[in-house]
Amino acid sequence: MTPPPNVIYLADHSVVLALPAVIPALLIALVVIVIVVRDRRAERAENELKDANDREDTA
Repeated sequence: MTPPPNVIYLADHSVVLALPAVIPALLIALVVIVIVVRDRRAERAENELKDANDREDTA
């Protein structure tokens, strides 16, 4: 079953209308993810440094 030859499909405007709400939400989520990753890396480095200092103190 094929559509008639003169049919033109138009864009879905609900997607265009949702972009102003979706883009800021995605940006906020991205910023939160970046902060969490940096915090976990800093915590891991801090724990490694503390473990290294503890090993030096016991040696």
